[in-house]
Amino acid sequence: MEIIENVSLNWDEIKIQYPDEWVVLGDPIFDGMQIVKGTVLAHHQDKRVASIEGGERREGFVKFTLAFTGQLKSNYHIGLLRTVKSPL
Repeated sequence: MEIIENVSLNWDEIKIQYPDEWVVLGDPIFDGMQIVKGTVLAHHQDKRVASIEGGERREGFVKFTLAFTGQLKSNYHIGLLRTVKSPL
């Protein structure tokens, strides 16, 4: 598992560092429905791998989100997620 620096990045920086990947962000900040910034906890081209690795690194964070940094295919379906309190 790659060590990721615990630094908050803005969304444009995240998209440049992790192009066309799923990223799990800790304590994300939103402007409406748009991500403004967050701390990258995990990233991977496979959504499931990113989710699992992000879950393993969640200690110390209150909120999380999963986002794709590229363009999704037009036939790609995203399920709705709900907010849950961290058990930590």
